[in-house]
Amino acid sequence: MSGVTGHGVTSHGYLLDLIRSTGGMSRQQLIAETGMSRGTLYGRLDTLAGLGLVYEAESLGATGGRRPRRIRFDDRGRVVLGIDLGQTHARISITDLLGSEIRRADLPLRIEDGARSVLGSVLDHGEKLVAQGSGEQLVGIGVGVPAAVDLATGWILHPTTLEGWPAESAVDAVGARWDLPVVVENDARAAAVGESRTDEETLVHVKVATGIGCGIVVGADVLRGARGVAGDIGHVRAIVPGAGSEPLCRCGRTGCLAAYSSGRALLERLAPHGVDTLAGIVSGVDDPAVLAALLDAADVLGVTLATTVTTVNPHRLVLGGALGVLPPLVQRVRERIYDTVAERARPVVEGSNLGARATVRGLARLVARRVYAPDAVDETVVRAG
Repeated sequence: MSGVTGHGVTSHGYLLDLIRSTGGMSRQQLIAETGMSRGTLYGRLDTLAGLGLVYEAESLGATGGRRPRRIRFDDRGRVVLGIDLGQTHARISITDLLGSEIRRADLPLRIEDGARSVLGSVLDHGEKLVAQGSGEQLVGIGVGVPAAVDLATGWILHPTTLEGWPAESAVDAVGARWDLPVVVENDARAAAVGESRTDEETLVHVKVATGIGCGIVVGADVLRGARGVAGDIGHVRAIVPGAGSEPLCRCGRTGCLAAYSSGRALLERLAPHGVDTLAGIVSGVDDPAVLAALLDAADVLGVTLATTVTTVNPHRLVLGGALGVLPPLVQRVRERIYDTVAERARPVVEGSNLGARATVRGLARLVARRVYAPDAVDETVVRAG
């Protein structure tokens, strides 16, 4: 959301953006805010109403004579299909434009089975969820993937966890089923958008599940970097004082954070104890062997994150993912960061309250931003003639 205010807002798209960002205004308030003439404003509003983008809502306070009514953005019945592709499961959700889930399906998968198999099954379930909605209008589709993504194209970059997936696979598979806007985003980045509470918040979100991902939001914008890998902390060299030989990471390097602190690394360590799933770690957190492994992973994660925290200086560091929300891990990460970072730079460190909902919530917000961006709305108006 651009939060457009002030005079000079004249296009249909920027007028809609103003209405969306303020929650709606009367016609007179819009004239005062934009500097438009009455005739121009009314014409713009008629066009937007004809496209189903605004409607006349509740009455405002009486000012003498006819009561003015609030002009609101028409989000009624508009939904997004959000697909969160993990390495072992998918969460497929129908949400409203703010990301609140209306209904969902959870699907086990093996990401290594390849794009055709995984996406075919997931999108079949997505079509079924879409068909269940009565009176809903699907406006776009968001897909979260455990890999870096090119913002302009939606293509998958540097796919360590999606080995063998064609770069364009997600965009093409979704586009073959729906002629609608598609947003493909790294799952941790999408989750960071979902976790963000205000447009003024600086937030770091770290997902600890099978792998480790990170998303950074500053002023409502996601940091992506020059090559689309901003926040890819899973493959930085971990800070492990007194460590001996460094473990091998899936990326081919040694000593990566993921090789110490990811769910995959923990499962390798806990295999002799009969723990072979993330659910086993979650349910066995009171077992001394599981707890010891989890705290060791949290020690490395917390010390390594201290650099990110000092560089970004977030209001909050939110830990998510199946393992990231576990209280012993959250507490130990908080301790290590506070031990390492100067007091003035310490953020609130907490586990996610949204859990697995964060990614689909963020995807819905990203789709809505794209669909209702001023330029996109202006293009819609031109096409409508």
